[in-house]
Amino acid sequence: MLRRRTFNAGLLASAALPMPAIAQGLQGKRGGDVIIAQQAQPPTLDAQTTTAQASRNITLHVYETLFTRDEASNPKPDLAEGVDIAADGLTYRFTLRTGVKFHNGKTMTSADVKASMERYGRIGGSAYAMKPVAAIETPDAKTVVMKLSSVSPGFIEAISSPRAPFAIMPEEECAKPLGQPAMIGTGPFRFVEFRPDSHAKLARFDDYVPNTNYQKRDGFAGRKTAFFDTVTFRFMPEGGARTAGLQTGELQVLEALDVAAAKRLKDDKNVRTYEMMPWAFQTLMMNTNWGPTANVDIRRAIQAALDLEEIMAICSDGLYRMDPAWQYPGTNYFPGIDGLDAYIKQDQAKARALLQKAGYKGEELEVVTDNAFRNHLDTGTVAAQQLRAVGMNVKLSVMDWPTVLNRRTRPDGWNLWPLGMGIEPYEGPYNVVGFFSGAQPVQIKADPVIEEAQKRLTTDLSLQGRIDAVKQFQARVYDQAISVKVGDIGIVQATRANVVNYAPYRIPRMWDCWFA
Repeated sequence: MLRRRTFNAGLLASAALPMPAIAQGLQGKRGGDVIIAQQAQPPTLDAQTTTAQASRNITLHVYETLFTRDEASNPKPDLAEGVDIAADGLTYRFTLRTGVKFHNGKTMTSADVKASMERYGRIGGSAYAMKPVAAIETPDAKTVVMKLSSVSPGFIEAISSPRAPFAIMPEEECAKPLGQPAMIGTGPFRFVEFRPDSHAKLARFDDYVPNTNYQKRDGFAGRKTAFFDTVTFRFMPEGGARTAGLQTGELQVLEALDVAAAKRLKDDKNVRTYEMMPWAFQTLMMNTNWGPTANVDIRRAIQAALDLEEIMAICSDGLYRMDPAWQYPGTNYFPGIDGLDAYIKQDQAKARALLQKAGYKGEELEVVTDNAFRNHLDTGTVAAQQLRAVGMNVKLSVMDWPTVLNRRTRPDGWNLWPLGMGIEPYEGPYNVVGFFSGAQPVQIKADPVIEEAQKRLTTDLSLQGRIDAVKQFQARVYDQAISVKVGDIGIVQATRANVVNYAPYRIPRMWDCWFA
């Protein structure tokens, strides 16, 4: 039986970083327009609806959530002071921070939170997390009560996810159709403009109400202080152009610096580099619904044909590690790697035999990839070459990132999709398994064993039961060749040396840093 649990800022604060109830904040220098280069254009700035990193970089400066994640990816209160969870696990009572302002000047209340969470349940990028919620009540302006129809042990982990953030927006914006709400949040920066194929611009929100339960930033939580007057996100898919802009000072922050360029610039006193490992799973997603990849033997042939380490070495410029597990080692849900050797070693003879067994007659296999993320493009290119080597007829289709995102949701017209899964494994298992289950599984056709694993993961009250669910998911993905986990990839973020107090994280955070 669950005991009543109370999560609040004091209880969740790191023991190594004591947080006073009221802190003075940082003494930085205000001013300036900081220019960030990111690899891709956001498909939308409707924060709740998209899992795209290109959107998250921008929207998490504008919007905040009830709970979010700290530097180590643990759930922490953000717009909530805390939550009281009933002993039976079916009632969550959130107490909101008071006096929080939206960018339009309105004070946030429980009505805004209720409307925002209900909207998320309709169209959110991880809407399945809201399925257990039977009702949302607002007994007063600073209290939100969520009543669940079934126990959901990972509920706080789910709604604290930044993957497709559970953004809180004004109540009046929540009834608007997908993509149409005004971009109004409670974050340290407010929206100014978005120009497709060029940039997005934000400005410091001078009426921002920081969370005084914290002393400084802590992941996406903490006491956020905006020093820059404005933040401009420029969309620059070409890595050489980003590097050149950093060197000349035209750009002050890079979401990602090519590894080779980072090595070349290591002695440049005007540049600071920040290596992050692991950053993402490098994967090859398969469409199990259409064309050759609807046949499990062809999927297994693809699995056997690939030299995973060759792909990783090329797509990462050497910043990688070979790790077949679908959770990171050292985390609570690490499922182990026993029995995976047979799936991760290249065996071209086995691949050809499986193609013959499947009756493969040279049908076209389409790999869809983008030109915004080099690890995607290189993974698709090298994998295509390796598949051709065993006799497969491979078409490599390269397009821009928003087009790929739209294309891969189609039930047909694509077979393989190279993807760096960054935010999902960082959070833990819920959104990794969730990516392959629910109403819109990445492989298009739902798999009953994965659906069962997702149900166990989200309802089993014991940690061991949930670990077993992750093991069940991993075994099924390998056995049915639903996706190929190529390896773990790292990235390098970079700034000009005059950007003070920058700390790398899942997005380039432009709070708590400033120009010298």
